[in-house]
Amino acid sequence: MATQQGGMRPYAQNYSAGSQPRRKKKKKNNTLIFSVITLGVLGIGLVIFQFIFNKQEATVSMDITPISTTSTYINTGDGLLYQTDGQIHFYHLTDSKKNYTYGTGASNIRMSGSESMTVVFNQSQLQVVGEKTPLTFTGVVEEVECGTKHLAVMRQAEDGAESVLVMTKGGEQLKDLAYPDQCIVDFGFYTTTNEMLWIELLNVSTGTPMTTIVTYDLSKQEVTGMIHVQNQLVNDIYITPNSMFVVCTNQIIRYIHAGNKEIYRTMIYGYEVLDFSYSSGTPTFLLTTRGGDFHTVRILTLAEDAAPAPVETTLQLPAEGVSAFIMGSRLSVASREQLFTYTIKGKLSATATFQQPVDAVVKLTDNKMLLSSNGMYYLANAD
Repeated sequence: MATQQGGMRPYAQNYSAGSQPRRKKKKKNNTLIFSVITLGVLGIGLVIFQFIFNKQEATVSMDITPISTTSTYINTGDGLLYQTDGQIHFYHLTDSKKNYTYGTGASNIRMSGSESMTVVFNQSQLQVVGEKTPLTFTGVVEEVECGTKHLAVMRQAEDGAESVLVMTKGGEQLKDLAYPDQCIVDFGFYTTTNEMLWIELLNVSTGTPMTTIVTYDLSKQEVTGMIHVQNQLVNDIYITPNSMFVVCTNQIIRYIHAGNKEIYRTMIYGYEVLDFSYSSGTPTFLLTTRGGDFHTVRILTLAEDAAPAPVETTLQLPAEGVSAFIMGSRLSVASREQLFTYTIKGKLSATATFQQPVDAVVKLTDNKMLLSSNGMYYLANAD
């Protein structure tokens, strides 16, 4: 910290006839100067001490939830769905007034949810929480995904064929999407102008695996396009308002929503993607060496333009780091006892200590984490 010091004007001695030197005043002035300097040094020392002390004593607040680590839970985006014997519970991340419990009376149930709806289901029935009538299906219900106004049910017929049944929240069946020559790998919802459904398919009957991603417009009730990826597997799909990023074994491929047109590819050979965030407005990926020891990570930002314009930062993590996430415009690295925060450029900006040691850390949103410790789950802010 720069300080501005003014020149000290010496005391002017003015002797007149018969007068004595004014030694007492000079001594008093020197004492005053010494006191001011001493106080200044002590003040600066106190500020430095407080800065170091506060930095060392920064603590991550852990708010206990009613969820034990033996419970199954699902992150809906705004809260956690979990079940106990015959009951489904919703625990909101920020507003306890939105918590609820739904009794089912059954123990062999599964659950799915989004910020707009919650579904409980078993192999033959499905119940949208808040709707009066349960829905019954032929075949076996294998998986359910929830959107805003629609849900998708993956089911297997008696002959083993799989399909994705698209329906409204109220139970109206809109379309049964079947792909007899391909395996349904995953599916989910996103929103552009309208609510959309994507389905990832894998064809293993060809010489090399080929992945197809089908997009379906729920308002128009029609397929809007297909994306084909050959000679490499698809690991993840990340969607922004302007793009669909398909993370493959060797590349990240960007498509725009209009016509599912491919815009560019960028190489990530030898790396795998651990996390993604778009909350800063820039697509940001966290990667680590495939099959590595997780001590080295790579932060990669890409442009939503004609070219990827990649910006990369390679960072050596603390040896005790056990999990890492992109939380908006920063990187959070958690160990059992501490949380390290880095800028996207890889500079350590903060270190804090958990209130108690943690066994695992999971990212829920770009500012919320779920911590497991001593058999219970806790919520914590990442900032």
